[in-house]
Amino acid sequence: MKKLFTLWCIGASLAVYSQVSIPETSSKGTITTQNGMTIEYKDLKFSKGKVTYKNVQNGAEEFLYENSVKAVQETPMSEISEAPAENTTVTVTESKKEISKLTDKYDIKNYLLKQRDSEYMKGRATNNIGTAFIAGGAACFVVGGLLNLSKANSTNVKNGNVKEGSPVPLIIGLIGMGAGVTLKLAGHSKMKDAVNNYRNAQASKFTPSYYVLNNSNGIGLMMKF
Repeated sequence: MKKLFTLWCIGASLAVYSQVSIPETSSKGTITTQNGMTIEYKDLKFSKGKVTYKNVQNGAEEFLYENSVKAVQETPMSEISEAPAENTTVTVTESKKEISKLTDKYDIKNYLLKQRDSEYMKGRATNNIGTAFIAGGAACFVVGGLLNLSKANSTNVKNGNVKEGSPVPLIIGLIGMGAGVTLKLAGHSKMKDAVNNYRNAQASKFTPSYYVLNNSNGIGLMMKF
């Protein structure tokens, strides 16, 4: 009778074990062991009587034998997709597109020219006009000098007097060059002021970035200066 009872218990145990349904793969769920312990798992795999999984609580890779498992409760896919991510996700909102600060004077000039900064463009136009005045005045001075030299070398055959040249081209040339130099200095000063204004504006610019943090602890806001 005792042997019969023992065989009946063994058969009942085997029947219980055979009723345990263990999926071959499962992304998330809960394992209940024969001793009543519950384990939250991820990435479960069942093969050749061995259950391997990642313990959610400690992050360790663990395994159980089939006869140690009482039940496996899988988490529905709808709940998995709606569950918040464990890793922190960061959403960045820039209050204003930040332009990298330029330090080299040549780069700043190119940037202001590309952006067609009003102050810089006025200075550049004045500088170009000054260059034209200098070139025109120099040309007028040279041409006037050559004409006067040519007249000085030609002698009036009738009275033997030397033809005198006109000083007007020379005067016009000198005035033109003087005006050109003045305009170039004024234009250069305006361009220099535009460069300095850009540097000062960049030094005092405040462009904070706002970060929205979302993790398992909740949602928060962080501002970066």
